[in-house]
Amino acid sequence: MRVVFSNYGQADNNSAGHIFGFARGLAKRGHEVRVALAKLSPEAEFAEVDGFRIASHRALQQRGPGFDGGQVTDVLHVWTTREIMRRFAAEFSRSWNYRALVIHLEDPEEAIFERFTGITVTDAMGRDQEWPEGLIHPLHHRSFLESAQVVTLVHRCLEPLARLDRPLVELPPVLDFHFFSPAPRDEGLRSRLGVSPSSSVIVYNGNDHAASSADTRALYETVQLLIERGRDMTLVRTGHVQSSNYDGLQFRPGPRCIEPGFIERAHLPAVMRLADVVIQPGDADAFNSFRLPAKIPEYLSIGKPLITSGCNIGAELAEHRAAKVLPVMSSRAMADAVEELLDHPEMAAALGARGREFAMNRFNGDTIIPALEDCYQKCLAGN
Repeated sequence: MRVVFSNYGQADNNSAGHIFGFARGLAKRGHEVRVALAKLSPEAEFAEVDGFRIASHRALQQRGPGFDGGQVTDVLHVWTTREIMRRFAAEFSRSWNYRALVIHLEDPEEAIFERFTGITVTDAMGRDQEWPEGLIHPLHHRSFLESAQVVTLVHRCLEPLARLDRPLVELPPVLDFHFFSPAPRDEGLRSRLGVSPSSSVIVYNGNDHAASSADTRALYETVQLLIERGRDMTLVRTGHVQSSNYDGLQFRPGPRCIEPGFIERAHLPAVMRLADVVIQPGDADAFNSFRLPAKIPEYLSIGKPLITSGCNIGAELAEHRAAKVLPVMSSRAMADAVEELLDHPEMAAALGARGREFAMNRFNGDTIIPALEDCYQKCLAGN
């Protein structure tokens, strides 16, 4: 098959990481694969990576996917219903055509739109104005979703939001278990970051954005509470930080709150291995209930004891005892859970080991890639 994946962002976001896993797996099975990214440096256009080629949206639209013999794309698989993706798919269809459209859902896009704009989607539908292309278009995103032959979901928790009478296929990420693997912590990295030799560490990877700002703030409050209780704790938090999200907190950047900023993906596992405990903050709500936080599979694969809520994948983790799943993710409840794991290292180690085992079963390309291949074949057979 000839497959084009298209991502709304660049090569360094979580969605691109998922796409690369699928592209790599399909290429190994003999399929021709292209990955279109919203932005890419000119020198990287149509470079071959692990058997597939990548290009920017602009380059792919101008030059076409370049499949052997000029063949038509069998499957165009686009990431989310955001307006940038709707426009890409429409232009690609006009210029190069495709046999089947597959749309991937990974977040509650309507909830994200409302948190970023402060306007409900219903109200926005009555407004004659332009909307950011990085969000859904309130008038067009549903019809775009309904135009797909198949809709894939990063986790089955998104099924209620799809509201479609057509196939919905769960498509979890494929993890590289050698890249995200347990290993001794890098004491040199710990020292360079300024972590005290005696301190216990919580690591959190992720950028600030409107949809999750309250959850991330609760994590900072948790570490502050642990320090107030007399715990020797340090938070190492990577990613882009919006300082205004933490106004009023005493716990700010310093010896116990280390914010090194954006870290290249190649270096993330080493940072994650510094953790004694990892936390995915956030209670069930219109955002957290309908997504799979990208950090969770990575934390599990590294083998770190994870504290999280019962929403999205939480019920599965609780069933397999692969994480410490809390009914409420308040700062106090999270702090209590951290203390329990720190005070019982054997319990923490066993939890991390079960998490690793869960990840190796749930996010394994040996099962996910053949299932995706079968999904495409059925989709094409139905045309």
